[in-house]
Amino acid sequence: MITINLVPRARRRRQTQLTHEDRTLIFVVVAILVVLAASYSYARWIVAQTTTHLADLNTQIAALDSEQKLLDLNRSLAQRSMTMETNVVTAVQLQVNTNQVLDDLAKDLPKACTLTQADMTVLPGTLVIAATSSQFVDLVRFFNALSADKKFKDVHIDGYQVPYATGAVVQGPQAQATMNLTLTWVGGGKNG
Repeated sequence: MITINLVPRARRRRQTQLTHEDRTLIFVVVAILVVLAASYSYARWIVAQTTTHLADLNTQIAALDSEQKLLDLNRSLAQRSMTMETNVVTAVQLQVNTNQVLDDLAKDLPKACTLTQADMTVLPGTLVIAATSSQFVDLVRFFNALSADKKFKDVHIDGYQVPYATGAVVQGPQAQATMNLTLTWVGGGKNG
């Protein structure tokens, strides 16, 4: 087969041989491109790993947040329990104080008088009481006994009521004399 070269320059260009420097330059450029591609792939892999690791850490933080809520709930329940225990101790102490106040009042109360109402404010130990009797003089004796008792102070009369019959003899609760007193219970040196 015969080859006719109509464009002799083009053929010469194809047949030209690369020099050693040209081949070295091409090899260096290809090597740099390969290194750049490898470093870019490595950087992308590191970013993907870091993103996965951060997602795992966020999941663990969310789990710890629920644990923190549980710990906070346990702490609040423990504080409630301690408050309840304190309230029980306080209630027992108040019951003891109330019993002591009633006992101290009963020691000064004449047999003819009846204590009908007692209202106690705990912290200052203030008592508001109402007593009834068929004889007003018994209520006066009760007032004098409370005033002389060292377990009570600031005893004063808030009001009293003496029945006055003009005609027929009044009987029942209307025939009772009443006295309202306010006093402070000292309780042997302890208030309330």
